[in-house]
Amino acid sequence: MNKKTHKALKGSIRKWEDIVKGEGSDNGIENCPLCEMLYFNIECDGCPVKEKTGMDYCYGSPYDEWIKHHKERHTISYPLKIECEKCKEIAIKELEFLKSLLEERGR
Repeated sequence: MNKKTHKALKGSIRKWEDIVKGEGSDNGIENCPLCEMLYFNIECDGCPVKEKTGMDYCYGSPYDEWIKHHKERHTISYPLKIECEKCKEIAIKELEFLKSLLEERGR
């Protein structure tokens, strides 16, 4: 992982730490450092989430579950926040998932 991607991953981790604490929100690609850097690449090429899941646009990650949960139970209108215990559970999964990507590549 290059330095720019490493820095973006750490920024995405901070975003989800704030969401889990109830101090942040999810505005999709607008406040995800990884997406800001890589979303408009050809199918997210270079994104560590895609490298792990093999899928574009965070499919196959806990973020996919986060979006589906909001769509089914709350609203898909951004910004998305923790609105129930299930939201918090999924946000924690997303945070742990992103941290695991950092650990896999050796801090």
